[in-house]
Amino acid sequence: MNNNRLVQKSKFSHTNLSVAPVILRPSIIVSSGIAELDRLCGGFKGGDLVLVDGNSSLISDLPHQLCVNTYRTFHSETIYIDAGMCANPYQITRYARTLELNQQEVLQNVVMSRAFTVYQLSTILQELLEPMIKKRSPRTLTIGMLPALYHDPDISPQESQTLLSQDLEKIQHLTTKYTLITVCTNLNLMPLSPARGLGKRLYESATEILRMKQFEGYTALELVKKQKNATILHSAAGQSRLEAFGM
Repeated sequence: MNNNRLVQKSKFSHTNLSVAPVILRPSIIVSSGIAELDRLCGGFKGGDLVLVDGNSSLISDLPHQLCVNTYRTFHSETIYIDAGMCANPYQITRYARTLELNQQEVLQNVVMSRAFTVYQLSTILQELLEPMIKKRSPRTLTIGMLPALYHDPDISPQESQTLLSQDLEKIQHLTTKYTLITVCTNLNLMPLSPARGLGKRLYESATEILRMKQFEGYTALELVKKQKNATILHSAAGQSRLEAFGM
């Protein structure tokens, strides 16, 4: 009799047991160093391929800030592939100094590779990148001015499209396989077209598209796939912002 009551009590307990839902949060996140952008997207996440596209001057500085913030956050390396003569080690050291980090240590944790032709870039991505990842175990991969070399007038549009498709597949594969924080930039007066050409392939491949469009007095931010927006107000020369005072 007592055993039956124990069984009934046990069944009753199980039927009323409530299990809290498990919420998975990405643990690999690096900040951009731009307060408004980080509030909008929550930083750049491991396993994501993000394309930053637009005409804002902030885009040219973003890869340098990611190099420094990756070291500050993870004490890990960044692989920086320069596809448009945009990498500037002096900018990296300047940001490191601003954050009171050892400039030499930060630079030692940035692996730079510069491509001068689309074929050199494709070779880096297809043949050299994965061995470099295995050897260096980077946390972040950034490719500056990714689409620039694919616009080579000496290459047919069809060949450019084919090369870009193959290279993007490789980048996607490595980003997922090694949970890389992958950020590709495109700085141009005219944004890429998401409906045709190289822009269409880039927009389809990216986990998220971040558009940064500069106007007089402000920069408009847009997360295209999440349909979220924010604004960065430009301070006048010599004018401090509230963030400088911890607000």
